[in-house]
Amino acid sequence: MDTELLKTFLEVSRTRHFGRAAESLYLTQSAVSFRIRQLETQLGANLFTRHRNNIRLTPAGERLLPYAENLMSTWQLAKKEVVRSLQHAELSIGATASLWEAYLTPWLEALYQQRDTLRLEARVALRQSLVKQLHERQLDLLITTEPPKMDELASQLLGNFSLRLFSSPKQEKNAQGAYIRLEWGADFPQQESRMQASEQEPVLTTTSAHLTRQLLETTGGCAFLPSHWEKDYPQQLSAYPDVPPVVRPLYAVWLQNSDQQTLIRQLLKTPMETVI
Repeated sequence: MDTELLKTFLEVSRTRHFGRAAESLYLTQSAVSFRIRQLETQLGANLFTRHRNNIRLTPAGERLLPYAENLMSTWQLAKKEVVRSLQHAELSIGATASLWEAYLTPWLEALYQQRDTLRLEARVALRQSLVKQLHERQLDLLITTEPPKMDELASQLLGNFSLRLFSSPKQEKNAQGAYIRLEWGADFPQQESRMQASEQEPVLTTTSAHLTRQLLETTGGCAFLPSHWEKDYPQQLSAYPDVPPVVRPLYAVWLQNSDQQTLIRQLLKTPMETVI
């Protein structure tokens, strides 16, 4: 389908006059008439009735009109998106809520400070969903604690991060209170099982680190949260001194044949400040 034919059809339907449509499109009247005949030939139906200067849409033309408007609108949007993609780097990055809140948001701030034209999409979802999106090419880069075992995926170890068992400073440390289970990776429960806290039924299970932090005092509970948060939130968090830190790896994962590989590797050169 030649979009110029649809554009001409829409202009004639708006002006109801071949001459005025020709002036608006900077064409000759014969060129406008030829385009309309071409479109009618392709569709196998007359689109206008012509009685001297009285031009009206036929029933077939009335049916075509909303579709032509939608097609032209979609085409204009498509052209804008193509131009925008040439002007700006675009990359979709996915991670769980806890990783975004604890480690990745400061990293994004650093990336934007370094690159004025950077355009990113930050997706928050469960790891299983993000792995599926990556495999289906709906996601460019996954930040996770475990690299998926798939031959078509490439991965890079970004470093490690540390978690401590925290409670509210008002909570007594001689006995652990209610436990809040936070998502830190599929294999994290194995590390939790070595801790006394995991022997209790969680009072709350969530993927949000900030939600967990805010509910510690209310629930009288404890949870594993980023070790560096002890300095960031001294009024809300107090670590259990007898529970050792839990160290977790952090990986970047992408498709080996991704057309965004160059940009991905460039972005990964920017370190995450809280990753050791």
